[in-house]
Amino acid sequence: MTTSPNPPTERGTTWALTLLTLCSFTLGTGEIMIAGLLPDIAADAGVSLSTAGLLVSSFALTVVIGGPVLALTTGRARRRRLLVGLMIVYVLGNVVSAVAPSFWPLAGGRIIAALAHSALMPLFFGIAADIVPPHKRGMAVARVSLGFSLAMIAGLPIGTALGQWLDWRATFWAVAVLTLAITVPVAALAPDTAGISADEDQGRLKELKVLGDRRVQLVTGITALCAAASFTAYTYVTPLLTDAVGFGESAVTVLLLLFGIGGTVGNLIGGRLTDRSVLGAVSASVAALMVSLLLLGATTGLKYVAVGFLFLFGAAYYAVMPAVNTRLLNVASQQARTLALTVQSSAFNLGTALGGWLGGRVIAGGAGLRWLPVVGGAVALVALVFALGEAAGERRRTAAAEAAEEPAAQPAQARQMSEGAV
Repeated sequence: MTTSPNPPTERGTTWALTLLTLCSFTLGTGEIMIAGLLPDIAADAGVSLSTAGLLVSSFALTVVIGGPVLALTTGRARRRRLLVGLMIVYVLGNVVSAVAPSFWPLAGGRIIAALAHSALMPLFFGIAADIVPPHKRGMAVARVSLGFSLAMIAGLPIGTALGQWLDWRATFWAVAVLTLAITVPVAALAPDTAGISADEDQGRLKELKVLGDRRVQLVTGITALCAAASFTAYTYVTPLLTDAVGFGESAVTVLLLLFGIGGTVGNLIGGRLTDRSVLGAVSASVAALMVSLLLLGATTGLKYVAVGFLFLFGAAYYAVMPAVNTRLLNVASQQARTLALTVQSSAFNLGTALGGWLGGRVIAGGAGLRWLPVVGGAVALVALVFALGEAAGERRRTAAAEAAEEPAAQPAQARQMSEGAV
C-alpha cells in the first residue's frame, strides 16, 4: 500500500471518504437488491422462485472464486487503470441484466457484475487507507464499510420500491447509471501508479499459508454458516412476508427498512460486545441469530409478532459481523492481515450462495415458505456448536498457558526471597 505523495486536506479527505462510501453503497445495493425483486423477476422470466434464487447463489459464488483469483492476478496492474476498467465492467454487467430477454442472459449479467464487485472493494479500501495518516486507516476502512450497511437500510428498500413502481429492470438501470456517475470522481482519487513489484507478488502468494491455520478455518466456517443461515430465509424474504406472513407488496419496502434498522442496531451492539470479549460476542450473536430465525418461522401466522422477530433477525445477523471479523483479524494478523478481508468476504459469499441454494431446495421440495427461517435456524445451530467449542478451547489453551508460566515464575520468586533474606 503506497501513501499518496500529495495527501488531501481534511476537507478533501472527508469528501473522498464520502465518495468511497457512496461507491460501497452502490456495490452493496447492486448485490442485495435482488432479494426485493425476486418474485417479479421469476414471473417475468417464466421460471420458478427457486430457480430465480440462483441469481443470488451465482453472484455470491462468483465473488468467492473471483475475489482471490483477481487479487492474486491483478496485483501488478496500474491502480487507476484497473479501477476504471472494473467500474466499467460493473456497469456492463448491470446493463446486460437490465436488457436481458430471458433468465440465463440475466444470470450472465449478474456474474459479470459479481466479477467486478469481487475486486473493487479491496481497491476502495486501499484508496481509503492511502488518503489518511497511518493511525487513521482503521477509521477510514470502517467508513467505507458503512456503505454496505446503508445499502441494507436504504438501498434495498429504495431498489424494491423502484422495481415495484416502474419495473424490476429499472433498478438495474439505476445501479448502472449511479456507478457510471461516480466512476470519474473516484478514479481521480486512485493513484496513477504501478501495482506491486514482482517480489511483493511472490510474497502475497506465500500469505496463502494462513488458510492452513485451524483458527482461521474455524472462524471463516462460522461466518459461512451464519451467512447460509441468514440467506436461506433472506433470499426469499419478499414472498415470505407477502405469502407466508400476509403483508401486501406495498408494506415490503417498510419491512425491509425495518430489517435494515435492526441491522444497524445489531452492528453497534455487536461491536460493543466484541470489545468486551471477542469469542463471547461470537457465541452470543450466533445464538441470537438462531433464536430469531426459529421464532420468525414459528410466528409467521402472527403478523406483528413476526415483524418483531424480523427486526431481531436483522439485529442478530449484523451483530455477528464485527465479532467474526475481529476474531479473524486477531488470529490472522501476524501471518497475513492483508489476506484476511478477502478470506472473510469469500466465506460470507460462499454462505450466501449456500443459503440461496438451500432455500430453493426447501421451496422446490414442497415445504411452505415459513420453513425457510426454521431451516436457517438449524444451520445457525451448527454454527453455534462450533462457536461454543472454539470458546471452550480458547479457555483451555489460556489456562494451560498460564499453568505453564507458573513453574517458570516460581524459581525467580525463590531467588528474590533468598536475596532479600541475605
